[in-house]
Amino acid sequence: MTVWTRVVIGVVVLFLFGSVVSADIFLPGMQPKEAGIEFAKVKQCEMCHGGTKNGDADPFFSWQGGMMANAAYDPIFKATLAISEQDVPGVGEFCFRCHTPRGWLEDRSKPSDGSALNREDKFGVSCEVCHRLIDPMSDEAKKLVKDAPPGYGNAMMVADPANVVRGPYAPTKGAMPHGMMKSDFHASGNLCGTCHNISNPVFAKDVKTQPPYAFGHVERTFSEWQLSDYAKMGPEGSCQSCHYPKVEGGGYPAKYSKQHRDHFVMHGPVGGSTWVQEATWILADSNKDMNRKAMQKGVERARALLKTAAELALKINGESKAVLRITNMTGHKLPSGYPEGRRMWVNAKYYDAAGKLIGEIGQYDKKKDTLSGESVMVPTLIDPECTRVYEVRPGMSEAVAKKFGKTAGKSFFFVLNDIIVKDNRIPPKGFNNEAFAEHLSAPVGHVYADGQYWDDLQLDLPAGCAKVVASVMYQSMSWEYLKFLVEENKTTDESRRLYEVWQQTGQCPPETIATIEKTVGK
Repeated sequence: MTVWTRVVIGVVVLFLFGSVVSADIFLPGMQPKEAGIEFAKVKQCEMCHGGTKNGDADPFFSWQGGMMANAAYDPIFKATLAISEQDVPGVGEFCFRCHTPRGWLEDRSKPSDGSALNREDKFGVSCEVCHRLIDPMSDEAKKLVKDAPPGYGNAMMVADPANVVRGPYAPTKGAMPHGMMKSDFHASGNLCGTCHNISNPVFAKDVKTQPPYAFGHVERTFSEWQLSDYAKMGPEGSCQSCHYPKVEGGGYPAKYSKQHRDHFVMHGPVGGSTWVQEATWILADSNKDMNRKAMQKGVERARALLKTAAELALKINGESKAVLRITNMTGHKLPSGYPEGRRMWVNAKYYDAAGKLIGEIGQYDKKKDTLSGESVMVPTLIDPECTRVYEVRPGMSEAVAKKFGKTAGKSFFFVLNDIIVKDNRIPPKGFNNEAFAEHLSAPVGHVYADGQYWDDLQLDLPAGCAKVVASVMYQSMSWEYLKFLVEENKTTDESRRLYEVWQQTGQCPPETIATIEKTVGK
């Protein structure tokens, strides 16, 4: 019985009876060491798939630039993990399933503090982990594992124990150190659902039969895509089509290969983070296996992707009113991803005829705050109530808060949260209220009609306003979340170290997704 097994059932019993006992429970999918799973070393992959003539699109180089390659070192993850371990000892083993799947599958995720992870495990989501994945809902997967997953999510993965690399192309002739297999799964967003639909198993009735979207909402990016129009488009609407962009002109898969691939992609998945890469580099126990240049290129790609996330329209109504329309151009909610600290908001500036700033909402500036007794100046969203902040905020119900001695309502306590208290994020094209509610991803505290994938915000123009400049801002980690991590971490120095590097590296400044301006009266 795993540590996570004992934790899950223990917390369930705590909720019901007020005391902790142990019993068996597990998550389906491939279990540690099942079928003798073992992966090749990452450096073996680099021997052929690094140093190619693809430039920045080199498979190994571009992979090094994404956060999946650095998932085990991610300092926000490590600080969050420390607090989760305080709240529910042993929960880290569940978290490692996504952040170091190799460590999980090769049975080094215990102890749950990560002390047994080796060098290979710290490559995060490494090359062979993805390229040996099998569709967990397929007949092939059901023949390999005792209990196949009931749906995509919660890192309930199934991997090929044989030395066979899967991808979008059929096997080719020539001497290869591994087998090859064409896999439609690798061109499907279903693969991404493995780790991008996350639910707390504590709140499941039966993990063997319930798909992850049906309980314990933690992250629903895959569901958001699956229920959108993009999922109906085939490969052109898949997660990979945006997050693993095609390389113009194609490329060559290996250093010694003469075969040109038309469907050649950047192997470093592009997300929305543009700050954590530098913090990860600085805080890694050892960054000898990292590539700083590749990580900087990853930041550039993320910044470019953010610019495609939304379109703005601004309508001026007379001299005192304007309406800003934000249209979601992504295949999931805007914003999406892990809920803690990620947010998007509207900044609007009002200028008079002389070009003087006479009003502003959604201002991001510094103010005094106190962190563990220390008075500091921190960048903060000033008066967030005066603008619209798009975010999902988990929380704790009265019952759970009482059990754990916490305060009910909005909460950053990752592993204890059992409710969603706010979710006003803009839905994707194809949004349907009933379908999203079934996946526990319905809007909370905001109303969107079926089919609506935009939001309108009325702006009140100050007297004398001659021009409006409206922007949509995005931040991958807020000061409020960092403050929580530092104040609540009683067991490790991960949060304090993260705070110090945050101060040194620009304090996670917000990115501008889109900007529009209009002259009043025209």
